[in-house]
Amino acid sequence: MMPAPRLRTATRLAACAILATLLVVAVRRFDLARVAAAIVASRPQWLLLAAVCYAGILPLWALQWRVLAPPERRPSFATLFGVIAMTSSVLNTTPMLVGEAAAVVFLVTRAGLSRAAALSVLAMDQLILGVAKVSLLVLAAWLVVLPLWMERGLRSLAGGVALLLVVLLTVAWGEQTMARATSRLPARARRALHAVAAALAPLRSPSRGAAALGLALAKKLAEVIAILCIQRAFGVVLPAATAVLILAALNLAMLLPVVPANIGVYEAVVVIAYGSLGVDAERALAMALVQHACYFVVLALPGYGWLLREPPSRSVAAAP
Repeated sequence: MMPAPRLRTATRLAACAILATLLVVAVRRFDLARVAAAIVASRPQWLLLAAVCYAGILPLWALQWRVLAPPERRPSFATLFGVIAMTSSVLNTTPMLVGEAAAVVFLVTRAGLSRAAALSVLAMDQLILGVAKVSLLVLAAWLVVLPLWMERGLRSLAGGVALLLVVLLTVAWGEQTMARATSRLPARARRALHAVAAALAPLRSPSRGAAALGLALAKKLAEVIAILCIQRAFGVVLPAATAVLILAALNLAMLLPVVPANIGVYEAVVVIAYGSLGVDAERALAMALVQHACYFVVLALPGYGWLLREPPSRSVAAAP
């Protein structure tokens, strides 16, 4: 049997090969001259505004993690902004789960959190992000008729988020239950579980939980406005609901990233979504390419400035 790391590598290579083949086939069906002409004719002021909207995601994200961090060891906003920038860079340029692992490392080595607190912050972030995505999909379903694949995706995502919510709430609130269930575990494992439970305090605080969710929804709003700006840049006038639909489709399609930066997948989803709205294929592809470029430049590149600075002063192994 092939070892797990080799199997994962082989799977990724196969997925990339299939995606590359599909991209070659798809590109041949487009008039690339028209695509280039549409990009050249786009209005830069709207593109700049779209980039500004995407840039607003990083500080909102940093504020969200500051709300989720333990009050007694809460890092400064500047520190968390650097952590978020680095995390965003890794998330947008590496395969699945690498970014999540890097986030824990950055929270420990750069922000000074314990491993339990870092894991709890990441778990709560994923829960709140899931709730925000489900909310966006529900809004899209209320505004427009969703394709069948999006309806199924909404049900699956809602189920996954509900399961994660139950697990985290059980850990956060079930102190006595956990004590009985973990009584046979080694002392170190029990201490780690109790530390995680303590770090999940925001789930026991309506004000902190609501604040974190509000910031997550604000990030989604920034993305919706950015998509509307891209539409205006290309002279496409569509109802605001279409931007919600496109973002909801992207959120579903990128739940399990197959290739770094979702290259090809991102563009395909946007082209298909705009095609269903009556936008011609070449203009839709031009919009998809520019939208993805704005997103990538603003959210993936800045973090490398922090990554290139001096190495962390602490190691993950030394974290309590």
